[in-house]
Amino acid sequence: MRDALGERGEALFKLLITEFHSDAGPIFKPQFLGDKWQYIDFIVELVGTGSYIPYFFVQVKTTRKGYTKKLNRLKIQVKEQSVIGLASYPAPTYIVGIDEINETGYIVSANGENLKSLSSLSTNFLINKQNRQILWNEVNNFWTQCKPKNLASQFPDQEWR
Repeated sequence: MRDALGERGEALFKLLITEFHSDAGPIFKPQFLGDKWQYIDFIVELVGTGSYIPYFFVQVKTTRKGYTKKLNRLKIQVKEQSVIGLASYPAPTYIVGIDEINETGYIVSANGENLKSLSSLSTNFLINKQNRQILWNEVNNFWTQCKPKNLASQFPDQEWR
């Protein structure tokens, strides 16, 4: 049951993040990394950025347990080690909570703002058109400010020069 729930959550995330943003199609291209990655489930590329491809990482947590009564937070479990592991990547990282019953998803940053375990996830940021656009802009702005450089590798292929 647990594997089926996780797989369904991953499929729902992919469906939610790739909804058509306009007639041109989705603005994200997710790729599942497999079950062997310790902290990350997906690398997600931005579509339509130009000469480079910005990306971010996502860990998906799926539940059928509903929401907390007091603050309406999604009941999921994320261990402190996972939060710290996600925050250690030098790229935008996020945790996505999937409510499997209602087929909805919520996204929160895992970029070091809060490095402790979670027993529930904020429902402030539903994965919808508005928040997908905000996410696209946030990730694109991050990579634009980083100004990626080409690596001057010690392993060049002389034929490419």
